[in-house]
Amino acid sequence: MIKKILAGLGLIFAVFVVIAALKPAEYLIKRDVLINAKPEAIFPFLANMKNADSWMPWKESDPQVQNTYSGPEEGIGSISSWDSPGPMGTGRAEVVGVIPNQSVKTKITYTKPMEMNQDSEFILTPMDDGTLLTWKVTGNQPFFARLVSTLIFMNINKYVGGMFEKGLNKLKLTAEGK
Repeated sequence: MIKKILAGLGLIFAVFVVIAALKPAEYLIKRDVLINAKPEAIFPFLANMKNADSWMPWKESDPQVQNTYSGPEEGIGSISSWDSPGPMGTGRAEVVGVIPNQSVKTKITYTKPMEMNQDSEFILTPMDDGTLLTWKVTGNQPFFARLVSTLIFMNINKYVGGMFEKGLNKLKLTAEGK
């Protein structure tokens, strides 16, 4: 009887391993928001890491996180590093590309709880009624992360995308002076 239960559990786990292995390693998470402001009013909240951290949703999800800043205050080389015993773990984000009032590219490196790299980009598109701000992140999800998300039935695009939406809406209110 115990052998049958263990064999059944092993089979179920094997199915999860196969599902995780079939998930693509590369991912893209993308959200956008229309902000009733010119790109010039939004740009400082993207190219300056202290300003970016004021609207990013991560601090609310992990109040233990401690941020430090290095490099120039704004633009290429501006760095935000964080450390937390909680869900944020340890990592850093560095601005690696800037086109003033058009786009900001950031390299994100996580070292704890697991090593992972992401490329993030903010794109500002002027519209008749404001600015369309697009936030996208691309990267490779390690097999272990795909396995964990499979085991706990987590849709990474939905979860992280929801965090993006929360942050973008907070930035929208800030940029619109509300």
